[in-house]
Amino acid sequence: MKLPEVAVKRPVAITMLFIAVLLFGVVSLTRLPLDIMPDMELPTLTVITVYPGASASEVEQQITKELEMILSGTENLKNISSQSKENVSFVQLQFDWGADITSAANNVRDLIELVKNKLPREAQNPTIFKVNSSLMPVLAYSIGAKESYGALNKLVNDEIASKLRKVSGVGSVIIIGEPEREIKINVNPLKLNAYNLSMSQIANILQASNLSIPGGNIKIGSSDYAVQIPGDVASIDELAEMPLTSFNGKVIKLSDVADIHDEFKEKDEYPRTSSGKGLIMMIQKQSGENTLNVANAIRLKVDELKKTLPADVTMSEVMKSDELVSESISNLSETLWYALFFVILVVLAFLRNWNQSFIIFITIPFSLIVAFIVMFAAGWTINIFSLMSLIVVSGMVVDDAIVVLENITRHVENGEKPKQAAIFGTSEMGLAISASTFTTIVVFLPMVFMGGIVGIMFKQLAILTSVTLLASLFTALTLTPMASSLLVKGVKPGEVHRHNRFFTASEKLLTGLEGWYKKALAWVVYHKAITVIIVTIILGLSVWMGRNMGTDYIPEFDAGDVVAVVETEVGTAAAKTDSVANVVLKIFEEEIPEMAPGSIFSIAGQTEDGILSSVGFSEGKNVATIMCHLRKPNERSASAREIANRLRPRISEIPEIENFTLLGGSVLTTALTGNKKPIEIEISGNNFSTINQTAEALTAKLKQSDYFTNVDNDVDKGKLEVQVKIDKQKASAMGLNAAMIGLQVRQSIYGTEAGEYKEDGDKFDITLRYSPSYRNDINQIRNIQLKNLLNQDIPLYAVAQIETGTSPLQINRKEQQRLVKVMAELNGVSLGDGQMEAQRIVSSTSFPNDVDVKIAGQTSDQGESFADLYLILILGILLVFMVMAAQFESFKDPFIIMFAIPVTFVGVVWAFKLTGLTLSIVTFVGMIMLVGIVVKNGIVLVDYTNLLRKRGYSLYEAIQEAGRSRLRPVLMTTLTTILGMVPMALSKGMGREAYSPLGVTMIGGLLISTLITLFLVPAIYGIFHNSERKSNGVAKKIDYSR
Repeated sequence: MKLPEVAVKRPVAITMLFIAVLLFGVVSLTRLPLDIMPDMELPTLTVITVYPGASASEVEQQITKELEMILSGTENLKNISSQSKENVSFVQLQFDWGADITSAANNVRDLIELVKNKLPREAQNPTIFKVNSSLMPVLAYSIGAKESYGALNKLVNDEIASKLRKVSGVGSVIIIGEPEREIKINVNPLKLNAYNLSMSQIANILQASNLSIPGGNIKIGSSDYAVQIPGDVASIDELAEMPLTSFNGKVIKLSDVADIHDEFKEKDEYPRTSSGKGLIMMIQKQSGENTLNVANAIRLKVDELKKTLPADVTMSEVMKSDELVSESISNLSETLWYALFFVILVVLAFLRNWNQSFIIFITIPFSLIVAFIVMFAAGWTINIFSLMSLIVVSGMVVDDAIVVLENITRHVENGEKPKQAAIFGTSEMGLAISASTFTTIVVFLPMVFMGGIVGIMFKQLAILTSVTLLASLFTALTLTPMASSLLVKGVKPGEVHRHNRFFTASEKLLTGLEGWYKKALAWVVYHKAITVIIVTIILGLSVWMGRNMGTDYIPEFDAGDVVAVVETEVGTAAAKTDSVANVVLKIFEEEIPEMAPGSIFSIAGQTEDGILSSVGFSEGKNVATIMCHLRKPNERSASAREIANRLRPRISEIPEIENFTLLGGSVLTTALTGNKKPIEIEISGNNFSTINQTAEALTAKLKQSDYFTNVDNDVDKGKLEVQVKIDKQKASAMGLNAAMIGLQVRQSIYGTEAGEYKEDGDKFDITLRYSPSYRNDINQIRNIQLKNLLNQDIPLYAVAQIETGTSPLQINRKEQQRLVKVMAELNGVSLGDGQMEAQRIVSSTSFPNDVDVKIAGQTSDQGESFADLYLILILGILLVFMVMAAQFESFKDPFIIMFAIPVTFVGVVWAFKLTGLTLSIVTFVGMIMLVGIVVKNGIVLVDYTNLLRKRGYSLYEAIQEAGRSRLRPVLMTTLTTILGMVPMALSKGMGREAYSPLGVTMIGGLLISTLITLFLVPAIYGIFHNSERKSNGVAKKIDYSR
């Protein structure tokens, strides 16, 4: 191996190389943005189409079905689902992982163009939303006012939102519940009929009379003049005086047939804070921007803006995603420093030499800094998973350097010159440390190519860990021998080193440990079968103990979010739902003293354009979301989940609430899981009645099981509606058709736009419809006057029957079939146990032939992720074997070392038992990483045993001597790796749920694996090579009692 020789002979060049790497790394570190998760774009598109005034059934038939039919042909589409609600249609398109979402969005846009002419004229253009990490608001503010409430819309848009949009990194500002000014023209239908006018006529007159028309340009001499004809209505009084027609020689004005009111627009969205009604402003960041920098810049701007606001206007921060980022990154950074501190302590304790310890220390920054260069080059962020990779490798980056330095020191102590010892000692171990490093790296290779949530969460961890380990290998082969040749002192003949008491005492301890281990190995090699049987019994006992080990999906973060989603009776007005939400809001204030000041708010009702759904909130006229944020985990004694459950008894006592769900943890985790419940049973088909009956039956069975809590379904109980059933024969005879009737009924009740009122550069809608007393009474609806083709007045009751009935409030569809879900949360059991119980219930239930039942939710996603992880585990084991086989040029020795892998799971099982952990995505990844790590000790033992046998040692002597001489580097590398992860495993800060289980898994697996491997691998080696011992005629029996 030439690399160590070049490094030793050219120390200045090597020094300059590593200083350059350090400079590039520091520059990269200062430019990296911070975020909680890797930047991700889920393979999902949502098409939102607003159809004002339409019922859920009308939205489904006229919007959703048309879009589903054309969008089902989108390239690379995995599945299609939809929700049809009042006023709005949502169509979700799920693609295969790895699909080009930008290309897919362009394809969807082109397909929508083909179907636009089939959509109702009143429907707005469909909007396409991508789902990525920047969709979650960085910050949200509640804004309230008393005297200034009427001007709040203009104030927020002109003075706050417009200025925040200019802040660097801000993507969009979403305002919910703003009071919008509207000019309402409430028509008296009796007067309208008396003067032979129609709603359409008035609307057309208003639009034509409220219009500025450019007259062109004229040239007078050398000057050019623009001709303008201002026709805009200048005031509400002028609008009232607008002439409509003449009747019996009298001019009929707008005020003769209608009342005109300058009021707020009627909405079904009601934001509320502890100080009363107001609005909610959510601020999203641009993709790839630094969350902390954007949040801090917004706060600085808000502090400036608050000084300019009227005294009665309040502005409070109610939601913040940067706290989870800053706290998690801060905790992990602190954990990384603790890890490095423990690693340094281990190195000092074993080497007890400042020069040698310094050689090991300098490998740490040079190895870790490469990760920052790669992150900057790849455009990544510093996030939980990138920092996790640095913590994991913090104890591993010194492993190769320790093995190399220990071997160099041994050569120096045998009388070789430092430079020769550095070259020979490094070259001697070069192949072994290269193989052990590559065995760890190859475990991560399959993970790099994985999609899904596993790929999003752990691809960066896999790449950064691999790159850092490669950097540590290069450092061990260059910087370590170069530094050793300069700093390790040679031993002169007859020279006796003087050591302090600590060195003498610790050396005696280590020498005694080596002696004991050598004797233990002597017993092992002559009792190989007993050793294997003992290990097999331990392994079998551990497998038996772990047979009921639970499984989970993504660990829930305790980010301090407490959310209650309450549902009142279907058909409840949004205003009534808001009053119920206010009661729940008061319960929050009374029951949660841990609440951060000013962080509570509620949103009741439904937005016109579905914007709440697009940012992850539930909405509907009978739905309200109440949310607050808690103080940091280390500032409270109870978890967010426990605090949320504290609210359950009081909320359940509110009679108006039919269903409610409570979340205690993180809205980010909920978003990652797609707002899915742990257990969801999907019932699909085309017969709504059969689907609903099946769902109710399954709901009853799940409620009887002790495994589940909060069992619910989304069976739509229907909303009261007035049905206008047209008699087409009568309508035709009277010169009317369905379209004419429907349009005029819509104009009378929902209203029609009659132009815009302009004032001080702002525009406000003019809405024309019947007065409330004529449109909010079923009997009055019968009397709506219709204009037929002959301009005659025909009452609605003459051509239609007015009946009351029910219609769905929301219609869910999947793969173009109607869908109902039964949902449940887990009652203290693992996700895997809950899935098996749900499967048992489904299997024991008979279903109609036209119904399809499928278990979904988080358990379905877990199954897909676990299938990927099992594949990675198998590929990792095979790749590890292949690397070792290439190193040893043998199939036997790698097979011997592979026995270290099964015993790893002994430690994992017992670690799970002691800490109460389950097999989740995070712990599964930890087990995969262990496959590449635990074989390193076996490689070192087997490689050195083979080397000693080539030097003439007998089989058993080689096994003992290799064990004795390699014990220190094995213990050092194991302890540095374990202690490097101890702070991560014991962390109590925010975000610990994502990384603490990984640390526990790896510590348990590595600790037990090392203890057992130190005896099992030599025993297996003796068994497989025993025939060689006999053939060599070795008959001497070693006295292991000495």
